[in-house]
Amino acid sequence: MSANGVAIQFVRAAVASAETTDLDIRRALPALTRPGVTHVGCAQTVEVMRDLWRHSDDELLRLGPRPIPPGTFRMISLGLIHAPDLRAALERMTEFASITTGFSRSRLVVDGATCRIEIAAEPGGRVPPFAAEIMLALVHRFPAWLVARRIAPSRLELPFPEPEYSDEYLPVFGRMPVFDAPAVSISFDARHLTAPVVRKEADLLRYLRRWPADLILHRDYGTTTSARVRTVLERGDTTEWTRADDVAARLSISPQHMRRLLRQEGTSFQRIREEVLRDMAVASLERGRESIEEISSRLGFSEPSAFRRAFTRWVGSPPGEYRARHTV
Repeated sequence: MSANGVAIQFVRAAVASAETTDLDIRRALPALTRPGVTHVGCAQTVEVMRDLWRHSDDELLRLGPRPIPPGTFRMISLGLIHAPDLRAALERMTEFASITTGFSRSRLVVDGATCRIEIAAEPGGRVPPFAAEIMLALVHRFPAWLVARRIAPSRLELPFPEPEYSDEYLPVFGRMPVFDAPAVSISFDARHLTAPVVRKEADLLRYLRRWPADLILHRDYGTTTSARVRTVLERGDTTEWTRADDVAARLSISPQHMRRLLRQEGTSFQRIREEVLRDMAVASLERGRESIEEISSRLGFSEPSAFRRAFTRWVGSPPGEYRARHTV
């Protein structure tokens, strides 16, 4: 979701998937057919989603191999809230998803320092694009809410060609997916797996009363100074990234206090800045739509050679070589 609301393509896909001719839903969304409209307000989108669930009697809007009865997410979330940590919660989530959605090859894979959640159907089956988008948003945001921690994806994969609205993925997930991948997946740092589940059942019941508002609005659950700094950098103009003072002003603290808090968390403004630049560069290279010179300029480097040196230092190989290995 961007600051303008929910991209109209997602809302149209939701309405189309439920195969609805309900006049109240379509009357509430003249934007579905009005030319030039790009986004729908979040509150309106929440109400439309609730109406579609009632109309379709299916929490995945008829996109899965079998209908998902209303109340299924509530049942699953009540099973997750009592997990001791994120790893246990994700193991339960993928197991429940396999059983309830019919995407029966869904799983959690831990590979060294990275963990990956895969959403897959039986061989020969497929996960429709909008179903993939809904489920990725869910497995990205609900676990972060459970542990009250920002969980930044290190890689997203979608098994379909890049759509025309692909720019909308960045505000939703914080990075661009790799398209035409073998399966739907989201990867992140395995260190998050030990994070304790801190939400209580009373918190969950309040969350469910708002559902799906939090999923659509996407609150950033990072509470550390480093998480807040990263959020400002990720959402800001790259031309301002050279000044820690600008970021501190956005956080309403002095630059000296911000640096002191970051030192206490074992990091620094420069380190976070480079991590954000690295992640954006990696996402752009994997996406494959910009030249190395264009990426260099957009990320604020004085010249492409400076970008190449920095990127090689970050990931151990030059950007051209990295793109050749990782572009599908």
